[in-house]
Amino acid sequence: MRLPRRAIALLSRATPVYKAGSLQVRTLLQASFDYKFIRDNADQLLENATSRNVHNARPHRVGELYDEYRGLLTQTNEHRSALNAASKEMGVLAKSMSDPKSKSAMLDLREQARVAKQAIQDIKEQLTDVESRLRCEAAKIPNSTHPDTPIGDETNARVVRTHGDLHNVKTVPEDGVDTQKLSSVEFQDHYDLVQRLGIVDMEAGARVAGSRFHYWRGGGALLELALVQYAMTRAAASGFVPHITPDAARSSVVDACGFRPRSSAEDGGAGEASQIYRMTPVTEERGEHNADPLCLVATAEIPLVAMRQQQILDGSSLPESVAGLSHCFRAEAGARGRDTRGIYRLHQFTKVELVTLSHPTASDAELQRLLDFQTSLYADLGLTFRVLQMPSHELGASAYQKYDIEAWMPGRKQWGEISSASNCTDYQARRLGIRVRGEGHHLFVHTLNATAVAVPRLAVALLESFQRPDGHVVIPAVLRPWMMGIESLAPENK
Repeated sequence: MRLPRRAIALLSRATPVYKAGSLQVRTLLQASFDYKFIRDNADQLLENATSRNVHNARPHRVGELYDEYRGLLTQTNEHRSALNAASKEMGVLAKSMSDPKSKSAMLDLREQARVAKQAIQDIKEQLTDVESRLRCEAAKIPNSTHPDTPIGDETNARVVRTHGDLHNVKTVPEDGVDTQKLSSVEFQDHYDLVQRLGIVDMEAGARVAGSRFHYWRGGGALLELALVQYAMTRAAASGFVPHITPDAARSSVVDACGFRPRSSAEDGGAGEASQIYRMTPVTEERGEHNADPLCLVATAEIPLVAMRQQQILDGSSLPESVAGLSHCFRAEAGARGRDTRGIYRLHQFTKVELVTLSHPTASDAELQRLLDFQTSLYADLGLTFRVLQMPSHELGASAYQKYDIEAWMPGRKQWGEISSASNCTDYQARRLGIRVRGEGHHLFVHTLNATAVAVPRLAVALLESFQRPDGHVVIPAVLRPWMMGIESLAPENK
């Protein structure tokens, strides 16, 4: 059963978000949830949420609120019909007001009209409240899950394939590359390497911005620029349109893309910390509250996907593929003590991100295209890496299917994530209003994202993989065009 046009209009306009019994300006811009589908498939959606380790999703509550909302709409229409009927009768009576009976009837009709108007106003307030809670509950439901996805936590990740053999090597190759000719020197981790090479200054970063901020210097700065140029050049050659994106986005946009700009404690939850930095302008410090504050982006995926918000695209323009360069900011809350040595886990870093807007029927093939592009990048760098199909607990809210790529980092003596690729189907498009023209009706596009280069993680893998016994680090041949003639990084003379 389709909702009447008035109901659709009410559900699509800017509305408040329900929070702890009060109404605030909503954060999900023009989200278009399929409430009937949620109501009719509540059991399956709850099972899916549980399998993804999401415990605050309440699809059955969405169904209850949806029915309540429809009931209020029915009452509104009944009162509006009564008001229209009374108005019509008053128009007829107005022609015969000389009759005392007509005057009495007019008074009765005016009272009926007054009661109907008041009822409509009262129900309108209830509609606003129910709609707000309906949106809030629907927003908690994660995307559906690809049937091939392993169930459980990260220990259930499935290895799809492995490239290279450095993970079987115990000591440093003589030339830093050929694993058939080994020295007796053990691998150093990247933290010791960057200190000896003088290419990263963590102490200056800490003095200026706090812990887990850094400066690239000398050959390190060139290495970052080379990785960016390498990724952008390859991406452009493969049909991705290069972009340099804003490093900030509105809270509503961040939320719509599946990243929480608020902690769960702010939303009435158990207190899980947000990984997003929220910006506080001077006006807000003075008490001038901004209902949709800016956030620093955690990935260029956010501004790249949101570029097309509230647009209807031609099918002939799909797939629309873009590559975005941005700084990325992550609070890394809860990561204390985990991989915090060196540049492996930082609050700010540079990344090239790939985003594709796809026709719904083609998104599975697009995910494979993104994955093939990523693996070609890392293979040509000479890295040893493996592709993992990620299990349900690791998908986040938006991903339908996700692959991670981990490089072998011999100094750390373990695999480390360097990129991921996800198919988010219509999760983000529904929240951002991105559709493609179809026969009879418009369809929500599917959005996909993939990391091309996350500079610090890739730098760790390169530095640890291509070190030589003499302390130099070999620069892969594919990066040398942007390294100003440098073929290897040499230890600093101190």
